[in-house]
Amino acid sequence: MTNYKKCKWPVAVMILFFSLIFFSCTKNFNTINKPWNGSPTATLPQLYVAFLSNLQLSGGDQNDDNGWLYPITQQGMVYAHPDFPYASTSIWSNYYHNLSNYYAFMNLIAASPDTTIYTNVKAMIRILKAYQTIKVTDFFGDIPYFAAGKAIEYGTANYKPAYDKQQAIYASCLKDLEWAIANLNATDPHQYSLGNADYVLLNNISQWIKFANSLRLRLAVNIYDKDPADATPQIADALTKPLLTDYTVDNIGLYPSNIVNMDLGARAYTFGTECRLRMGTTMWQMMSSNNNTDGSGIFDPRCTIFFEPNNAGEWNPFPQNPTTGTPAEGGDPYNTLRDNDWANKNGNGNSVNLYANFNYYWSRDKTIPELFMSAAEVHFLKAEIYTRGMGGIAASTTTAKSEYNAGIEASLNFWTQMAISSPVWVVNKPTGLPDQATIQALENNPIVSYDETDATHAIKQIYAQEWIDMIRQPWDAWTLMKRTGGLTPADPNNAAGYTQTYGGYNRYQYPVSEPTFNYTNWYAETNGSDLISGKIWIAK
Repeated sequence: MTNYKKCKWPVAVMILFFSLIFFSCTKNFNTINKPWNGSPTATLPQLYVAFLSNLQLSGGDQNDDNGWLYPITQQGMVYAHPDFPYASTSIWSNYYHNLSNYYAFMNLIAASPDTTIYTNVKAMIRILKAYQTIKVTDFFGDIPYFAAGKAIEYGTANYKPAYDKQQAIYASCLKDLEWAIANLNATDPHQYSLGNADYVLLNNISQWIKFANSLRLRLAVNIYDKDPADATPQIADALTKPLLTDYTVDNIGLYPSNIVNMDLGARAYTFGTECRLRMGTTMWQMMSSNNNTDGSGIFDPRCTIFFEPNNAGEWNPFPQNPTTGTPAEGGDPYNTLRDNDWANKNGNGNSVNLYANFNYYWSRDKTIPELFMSAAEVHFLKAEIYTRGMGGIAASTTTAKSEYNAGIEASLNFWTQMAISSPVWVVNKPTGLPDQATIQALENNPIVSYDETDATHAIKQIYAQEWIDMIRQPWDAWTLMKRTGGLTPADPNNAAGYTQTYGGYNRYQYPVSEPTFNYTNWYAETNGSDLISGKIWIAK
């Protein structure tokens, strides 16, 4: 047997050896998350851009739009239920990432020696926070808000925030917008500028004021029937201040032309991957005076911009509330082979596209913006106010009709201009904006012409045109439908079928992360039954 000598290290050497290992590791761990150059702390422009990136529609959001929101709002129809689930979780997670960004943004300003130079940027991010907050609460109803998003900035006591009532959330967002309108300053040269980071309105403070005031008007109208005491003074004051009314510059959103490398891959993907979306009979009835498949009854020029005929060139809408015996649909009108082979609506398969679909270019065009709010919507809000006499404003048929027609004209011109400006649009591309005769023909059509003798009918007409203009904002059409009690257009044929299929979709369920990580507060809000059939507060 070989004898080995036992190695004996002096204690001092052992201590030195392990100390070197410990301190070397500690040093490395302390620096592992630091950038190789620059500051480890985000700047205001960086936090702002992060906030904006979380406002962009995710693939999950757009799956919701194409597969669920369109048939629920009846702006479109699907010929079969989508394979992906109802209610994407990204709208929730992106929102709470942004609440955290918001508090980091505000605390960075608070630490500055001179906070007064940041008034404008504080107002801008409060406006965006209000916009996103209302979008989320209009889907879910009550949500964690006042104590949410604070854990990173203010500590572990804020990890599990309580849920707040939608009414209180609306009131808080209205106050934020009111503050922003009062404090935005377009003439102070000392105000800090976000530079290229503000790719929403390019630091145009006058536009920010109009956006904030128009958003305030939307929110006030949304809650008018539920909380007239809070809504009335907001409506009255908003009408005295600048609003978004010019379709050439006042359509607010994320424009790819303002954003370097804006990723719009999800837009084409969600149309092209198992997208069963088609033009439904509800929209068709609002745009055509008859069911002639040759399109001879089309009276609304937006029809040929929003939609296109089937593989055989026929305007054949899919039944909004299908019954037994409806022919099975097939084809693939959103396949990318159509870039070079327009007529190929069947893709590589053998099934045939039988029904009219949404225009292919809406999925392929990467210049079309993701809208927050349009000039047309503001006109329609004002038309509703003057028709109903809301906010202490005397009803005026003359003013209401003028605003209604202005909304139609703004919508026609904006969407036509989008098609004209599209770099990929080739087939059936408009060559110019509609002339006055075309606009007047639409406004005088019996379905569209503002009813000066019946305010109840006129209100439904206003909602219908607002609903049409929101074709690329189905989330806003959702809110419009809920807060008006379903006065947006609906196909009367087989209404029971719609109720059975979609009537119970009144809200989004909270994501599974809530009962998993915020159980006590989630249970206090839901009593353990998080039902999509429950109504949000603003709903009638």
